[in-house]
Amino acid sequence: MPISQEHIIAGRSYRTAANELREVSAIEQDEVVYHSLFPGAAGLMVRTHAKRVALIRFAAEAQTEVERPLHGAGRAPA
Repeated sequence: MPISQEHIIAGRSYRTAANELREVSAIEQDEVVYHSLFPGAAGLMVRTHAKRVALIRFAAEAQTEVERPLHGAGRAPA
């Protein structure tokens, strides 16, 4: 089920029906700036160049918000 536009937030990640993982870096006017992420060699995540798409299209393609397990890893606890 698509995610409503109001729930698309910079800094969060979303998975599409095609299993693409997208990390939102910014929302500018009615466009989403995001990077696609996919597993690479040695367990590292590969990040594509920034892409832009209309917010309404991004929301329609996003099926679920996901928490990236390694997101923020290596930071000292607060």
